[in-house]
Amino acid sequence: MKILVPVDSSKAALAPVAQLAALRRAGIEVEALVLNVQPRFHRHLAQFTTRAARQALREERSRAAMAQAIEQLAAAGVPFRAMAEVGVPAERIAAVAERENVDEIMMGVGRHPGWLRWVNPSIAQGVMARTDIGVTVFARGQVGMLQRYAVPAGVAGLAALLLTAE
Repeated sequence: MKILVPVDSSKAALAPVAQLAALRRAGIEVEALVLNVQPRFHRHLAQFTTRAARQALREERSRAAMAQAIEQLAAAGVPFRAMAEVGVPAERIAAVAERENVDEIMMGVGRHPGWLRWVNPSIAQGVMARTDIGVTVFARGQVGMLQRYAVPAGVAGLAALLLTAE
């Protein structure tokens, strides 16, 4: 069973690795493809750097983003290959899944340390829209009090304001 695991530098992205280790312990043969997608630099920024410098930075960021996943997969005895791509994450993940003929895509999403940031739920949706390959999403983390009450109240207040303006 070949499984694509897209990762970024978040802990939430590592959630599928535990599942792969559990499958391996259960005696199921799995092969993991660990993928990190680095975005393209905006052309206004790219004009001030060389192509080699941009490529070196992307490679460094990819290695750092995949390091924990690789370490955990190796410790669990799960065979894997690490891959890096450049482009729009959802597009590249779907393209790699098709190209590598994977059986499933496992993605971890969850709360990022930043305020009101969730790691790649829109990327997971974009991947699902672009491929017929099954996508399993592992959600990690909890919604904080601010996100649970203040944000919906603010949205409701904005909606009420718009309704009264008409």
